[in-house]
Amino acid sequence: MIRFVFPEAFLLGAVILLLLRRRFLVRNRTALVLRVLALLFALAVLARPYRPGSAEGRDLIFVVDRSRSMPTDAKARAEELFQQAVEERQRGDRIGVVTFGRDVVIESPPTGDYRPRPAEKLVDAEGTAIGRALETALALVPPGRPASIVLLSDGENTGPDAAPAARDALRRGVRIDAYPMRRGSGVDLAVDELALPYEVRAREPFRFSAWVRAEQAGTFPVRLYRDGELLAEGSRTLRRGLNRIVFRDVLTRPGVHRYEVEVRADGDRVSENNRARAVVRVAGPFRILCVTPGGRQDRLTRSLTAAGLAVVVTSPQNAPLDLDALDGFRAVVLENVAANDLPGGALQALGAYVRDLGGGLLMTGGRASYGLGGYHRTAVEEVLPVSMEIRQEQRKFMLAMAIVLDRSGSMGMNVGGRTKMDLANLGTCAAIDLLGPRDEVAVIAVDSSPHTIVPMGPAANRGAIQSQVRRIEAGGGGIFTYTALQAAARELSKSKIGNRHIVLFADASDAEEPGEYRTFVPDLVRAGVTVSVIGLGRATDPDGAFLKDVAKLGNGRAFFVQDATQLPRVFAQETIQVARSSLVEEPTSLKLRPELLSVGELLGGELPTAAGYSIAYIKRDAQIGALTLDEQSAPFVAFWQHGLGRSVAFLGEADGRLSGGFASWEGYGSFFATVVRWVAGNEASGDVFAELRREGHEAVLSVEVERGDEAKLEQLRAQVTGPRGKQVAVLLRRVGEQRLEARIPLASDGVYRAAVQVGDDAFLRVPPITLPYSPEFEPRRDPQAGERDMARLVRIAEGRMEPTREQLFAGSRTGRGGTDLSTWAAIVALLCFLAEIATRRLGWRLPRWKLPAGVSLPRPRRRAKPTKAAPPSDTDSVPGPEPEKEKPAPPP
Repeated sequence: MIRFVFPEAFLLGAVILLLLRRRFLVRNRTALVLRVLALLFALAVLARPYRPGSAEGRDLIFVVDRSRSMPTDAKARAEELFQQAVEERQRGDRIGVVTFGRDVVIESPPTGDYRPRPAEKLVDAEGTAIGRALETALALVPPGRPASIVLLSDGENTGPDAAPAARDALRRGVRIDAYPMRRGSGVDLAVDELALPYEVRAREPFRFSAWVRAEQAGTFPVRLYRDGELLAEGSRTLRRGLNRIVFRDVLTRPGVHRYEVEVRADGDRVSENNRARAVVRVAGPFRILCVTPGGRQDRLTRSLTAAGLAVVVTSPQNAPLDLDALDGFRAVVLENVAANDLPGGALQALGAYVRDLGGGLLMTGGRASYGLGGYHRTAVEEVLPVSMEIRQEQRKFMLAMAIVLDRSGSMGMNVGGRTKMDLANLGTCAAIDLLGPRDEVAVIAVDSSPHTIVPMGPAANRGAIQSQVRRIEAGGGGIFTYTALQAAARELSKSKIGNRHIVLFADASDAEEPGEYRTFVPDLVRAGVTVSVIGLGRATDPDGAFLKDVAKLGNGRAFFVQDATQLPRVFAQETIQVARSSLVEEPTSLKLRPELLSVGELLGGELPTAAGYSIAYIKRDAQIGALTLDEQSAPFVAFWQHGLGRSVAFLGEADGRLSGGFASWEGYGSFFATVVRWVAGNEASGDVFAELRREGHEAVLSVEVERGDEAKLEQLRAQVTGPRGKQVAVLLRRVGEQRLEARIPLASDGVYRAAVQVGDDAFLRVPPITLPYSPEFEPRRDPQAGERDMARLVRIAEGRMEPTREQLFAGSRTGRGGTDLSTWAAIVALLCFLAEIATRRLGWRLPRWKLPAGVSLPRPRRRAKPTKAAPPSDTDSVPGPEPEKEKPAPPP
């Protein structure tokens, strides 16, 4: 006998017939029967048919809270329960695990051979969605299968109410048990809020307050931090309840500054809310940040200063390229500096600065810039008007490259949701992506022995090669370096291309078996093979010096990457370097394009000769301001508006060996000052006001105009950037004749920034805001509320609080097993539908059959065919006008 999980789905059939009525019915009875069958089987798919049976065993689904508010011992407690469940499992029992925070993931579906293992899948820990987690666990239980759910949580639910999920579990006969994860029993001392002004002027003294909530009176140590450095400390006597502590400060450097207030108490129940954060923006004059080689003052920086611009010059290593510091600048100039020399996170910050905050960016060319400088496949390349890939028309030499990848055990570590091995694979794919069809490549994965993944051959079928590379997985042990180099040399010996290169990727802390590399690598060089090294880690790691020596002996380069997510960029940079195709070192004349007039008028109306330039390609929607007059006809100056900001690519060297005629050009200062002023953009006039404020867990962005300027509201575009540069959707709604407003949920702690574009050429940067700490650690007026909420769910689903290990699988062990027939129902519905179409087209019919007495099918309406009027006859009796008598002809 067939049963249905959701038999109510068949009620949809009545609704469909009511809506379609006569359109559903056809005169061809065969087609009608097939149409009805197709509808019934389609509804059956929704009803989930199954053939019942009996099955021995029971399902146990653990639902584990991994939000930030969980106590530190929760992980160990969960693993202990997993092990107890495995020991209590009987024949036919299955165990599954669902983990959750603000989102929900299935860590392990119910299986009879479950073994406890650490959680591998990432969840957003900035929330607690108990209801959605229970719904996910219920969906894993087959219909009629005996099951129970075990909830491990602190009960501090920040998502929708979980009671409906508990009632659904009761309806399906699934019990919910719970283990409350309790924090310590001490008192909670919390900083409710740190109230700072949104914006102050440079050198303007200001006051701000910290509101501290204490569950008991006492004297507690208080510390004040500014931008991560201790500013003041002391002790304050606090009464029970809410207390206010007042601070004073003065700031001189424009930009965003972070303050933190910390209050400590022994035995605090929730120590994470003892430290609250807030930000203040310091408004200052129009400034330009110039990042130059070694932080030098050169002709470019001196020319900008002479033009009246406020210029801050810095070296790449010390450049203030985080979003807080960038808020104090209108534009950034990167003058021939390599991406590897910039601080960590600088590339992502520069991308968000231009795209989301209306900042400007000018990049100049040279040996350490553009593709050669490692900017390909970065956030900076995304906001520039040019791309930096290698194109075959610029290639002068073919390349044979052997890529050797460390696949040792350490490569299995997780980094941002991907393993190190996955990121190394992506880096290899980025390198292969830059090769041409006449180039050759080999890929070798090495641990204690080499594994040739891609033998040496043409790189024409890049897709197939990259597919093989992406499947490389971490193995065990360490990388045997000498063995790896020998394997790469064997593959390169199969190639007849003269330009041959080895890229060795290894863990800087785990590169084993150097072997006779001091004699072998020089032998490779004498044979025309160069060697570069990409080390994961620091140059100071245990094997860093050894890897640097390999690169030095191999006449190659040594890169050390601490952030594994940067591996694709570094692999691409090395490929561009060895391909020798991203820099032209021959003089060329330049041709100005009329489009450059939109940037500004140039002195003399022409550009001097350049001694060389970096090669890049114009992007769609970008504009070319100047072209080279050599065989490349390449863009020399390109510009565009990207997001809320602007960027300019100057492909020549601003001050160096390749500057050529620019070194003595009298229009030099005027040209670069004009470009920098354009790229810095225009601030919106004073008749547009914007504010970003916090209301609980929401950010409210309001934009207002003066009376009479309401039309400007139609031209506004706003962008909000959340923590770590993540874009946040913004929907501005009109809340008044002169005002727009948007509400954005504050899902996690960190800085939220906003900028508003006014028209096509002006922007307004708004002072940022932040949450004091994660919503998970907000002070709870009732510490037992979470446990009581869990007890309520348990009562609804008739479960137990803190069951013993013997009670984990307690309950019925014989349930309605069954075979799911949904797939078969879908197949039959499709066949009936196709047969119905064929029946109507070909005119097939079933044998005639009679309807019961008194029953008839309504006939579909047919359009009446027009009939031709019959000619009148002599017998027609229809009256009509008398025929007109013929007049006699006149006499001649």
